[in-house]
Amino acid sequence: MDILTILIIICGIFVGWAIGTNDAANCMGTAVGAGLTSYRKAAWIVAFMALLGAVISGRAVAKTIGKGIVDSSAIPLISILAVLIAAGLYVTIMTFLSLPVSTTQACIGGISGVGLLLGAGVKWFTLTKIFLLGFVTPVIALVCSYLIYKLYARIAALKPFLFIEKFLGWAVLLSGAFLAYSMGANNLGNSMGLVIGSNLLGMFTAGIVGGAAMGLGSVTLGTRVMKTISSRITELSAHSAFAAQAGSALAIYALTYFGVPTSTSFSIVGGVAGVGLVKGVGTLQKDTLKRILAGWVLTPVATAIIAIILFKILEVFV
Repeated sequence: MDILTILIIICGIFVGWAIGTNDAANCMGTAVGAGLTSYRKAAWIVAFMALLGAVISGRAVAKTIGKGIVDSSAIPLISILAVLIAAGLYVTIMTFLSLPVSTTQACIGGISGVGLLLGAGVKWFTLTKIFLLGFVTPVIALVCSYLIYKLYARIAALKPFLFIEKFLGWAVLLSGAFLAYSMGANNLGNSMGLVIGSNLLGMFTAGIVGGAAMGLGSVTLGTRVMKTISSRITELSAHSAFAAQAGSALAIYALTYFGVPTSTSFSIVGGVAGVGLVKGVGTLQKDTLKRILAGWVLTPVATAIIAIILFKILEVFV
């Protein structure tokens, strides 16, 4: 294994770690906000479930990222290195700013930027579909979370069903765990899709490496963005946390099943906003939402530019 291959795998691990630091909040931030678990316990739950998701269900999205936008086996390895460094750096910076951001958008931006620079034949139909579905994701999550919240409220109002309150805490944790599983499955493509598409690692090995990297990110720095999701969009009860996580998990898992890379950040913010709407638009903290939305718009453009600059630098030295 040559040095360039090793560097690419290390950078894929770096992206996986960055995903874990940013997306742990998406999976369990609402449970923490509802007071059902601690930041540290939540991070470990995400770490374990993300690893499972990556290994068991990560294949479809990894193929889409690896060859569905630009055929990674047909472009120079240093361009893959540039994309992975750009995505990892950008997501890490957003994590330190405590902002949830889409790693999918970061990777797609980097791949598209380098693909255009090299004239590698960007598959614009696939790219447009992923981009549009990315913005549909929070809408789906918002609607699902809103409906789940309303449905649960009606069931809980019936006296024979009051016993379900005892199990609500467990329902919140399980929905968060399911979301973490879906996150691991969907984001394996972002950390290891280009590595797999370039035939540098097999799918199973890449699943273990990428999943472990996401888990490491969750337990080392995952609590930072968790504070934003848990309390800075809207105040959460156990009921609303369950609705937000369940709605988000449904949206992510459905898209993962069809091999569509999407964003758990998009999904959980939509889910939290959905339950916030039940309590009234006034309960939503609009300044936080505006900052998050600005980051989403900036992400693909910023990572495309960063990846192009890095590629030009690496061309000189590698």
